[in-house]
Amino acid sequence: MFLVKKEDIKNHKGELLDAIVRTSGMTITAVAKAAGYDRTSYYNHILEAKLPYKIISKYGKALRHDFSGEYPEEKAAQTSNSTEVISYEEMEKERNYWRDKYYTLADKVLDKFTKDNFSEL
Repeated sequence: MFLVKKEDIKNHKGELLDAIVRTSGMTITAVAKAAGYDRTSYYNHILEAKLPYKIISKYGKALRHDFSGEYPEEKAAQTSNSTEVISYEEMEKERNYWRDKYYTLADKVLDKFTKDNFSEL
């Protein structure tokens, strides 16, 4: 299907994912659904050479396959990022920031909508 040399398959994450899925014995539809994606997304994922490890790990859970053997550096990076602890106050502050930003944008959209549609009245 694709023209990737065998030694380059580790560098093309989508190709490696495809090879593992095809040898798993599960259907592509079943694997994609178990990972939380549809078949179209799966086919888009296998075309990506630099597929994010987060996506790969979802397929790994669906396949019961540990991709940390193929990509130990990404597993280590993923683990170190997940240990970050945020206090309740920091979470509340971040939530308020995004809520305020959303409200500001919603007000601007509403003002523009009313100006464009009701300025003639």
